[in-house]
Amino acid sequence: MWIVLVIIAIGFLAWIDFYLGHKQTTAKEEPPVTTTGKMDLLTTGSHFFDSLFQDIDEARNTIYIQFYILRDDELGQELCKKLIAKAQQGLEVRLLLDYMGSYGLKKKTVNSLKNAGVHFEYSNKPQFPYLLYRINHRNHRKITIIDSEIGYIGGYNVGNEYIGRVTRFGDWRDYHLKLEGNVVIELQRLFIDDWNGSTNEKMTQSVSSFTKVERAKELLLLPSKGQAGYHYFYEKIKRTKKSIFIGSPYFIPGKKMNRELLSALDRGVNVKLLVPMNPDHPFVQEASYRFVKPLLEAGAEIYQFHEGFYHSKIVMFDDTICDIGTANFDLRSFFYNDELNCIFTDKTEIQAVKKVLDSDLERSEKLTLARLKKTRRSVKVRLKEVVGFILSPFL
Repeated sequence: MWIVLVIIAIGFLAWIDFYLGHKQTTAKEEPPVTTTGKMDLLTTGSHFFDSLFQDIDEARNTIYIQFYILRDDELGQELCKKLIAKAQQGLEVRLLLDYMGSYGLKKKTVNSLKNAGVHFEYSNKPQFPYLLYRINHRNHRKITIIDSEIGYIGGYNVGNEYIGRVTRFGDWRDYHLKLEGNVVIELQRLFIDDWNGSTNEKMTQSVSSFTKVERAKELLLLPSKGQAGYHYFYEKIKRTKKSIFIGSPYFIPGKKMNRELLSALDRGVNVKLLVPMNPDHPFVQEASYRFVKPLLEAGAEIYQFHEGFYHSKIVMFDDTICDIGTANFDLRSFFYNDELNCIFTDKTEIQAVKKVLDSDLERSEKLTLARLKKTRRSVKVRLKEVVGFILSPFL
């Protein structure tokens, strides 16, 4: 009997830890920011890293970089060497990495960065209070700001797999945005907030005026610490009239969000999903089946990308509102991660994105209800579904 009481007590304390930790974190939620800027869509790893590395090489004053994952492999070392070189030239170089996401970074690499003058920190280090919540809470943002003039945001992390050097993944499909103009100052402000929240520093903005660029478009930056992204997508789905497109490596929307997608289908909205054919993590695909099945039955179109791994995060409503950023369409990104998305409505930019999506859909296979039912007959798949359902908030 006492064993049962101990288990109940531990479970209750864990629930309190998560509840209070989540409440404290979401209380720090930053508001959405309407701004302007010029944007370029980068859709391959080579395109993104070539552009990023060139901008780092040409940086004159400051380099602020934040990633969820930085591998200690060839690509990761290439980035570190460039940051070390710029720090030795006298530039202010800051590198902020998620503690859990970049746990594989060697101490030797960290020390070489610090010894060269790079300001290095981890975000979301496990600590009291709310230890269990802090272990689970991740900073999933990928932000770069160079000279307060050039910014990057999107799905790419730093590692060999992101440029197709890991054979089990093949071609890595992702979307990243290169930004210029006023939006970069807002990116910098968000980076500084994350930096100060991870350190004892009181870093402040290093510029006092916005950068003017031609062809600037209105943009909305949507930061989230555990609820803002969810509420935004939920309300937009409720108001969509014609079409919804969701591209995500992990589709675990939760019951309430899935019900809203079903309601959209019921009122005649075309709902289309693009997800990977082969997952990169255990249980995530099986965890999605209980949400995918009713959508298929209601008429949704679901495509599985088969020419490599699909890691892009994109949502489009009525072909008039497009979201690209760091948030996956899953419970972890909705409720347990720090995320940052960029939303735009410019028709020219949306048409350019749609061409990319059409190309990706051609490299995908349409999932049918019959094929899904056949897959779910496997005892192994059914067991993974159960485990995936239990673990779905943490996958």
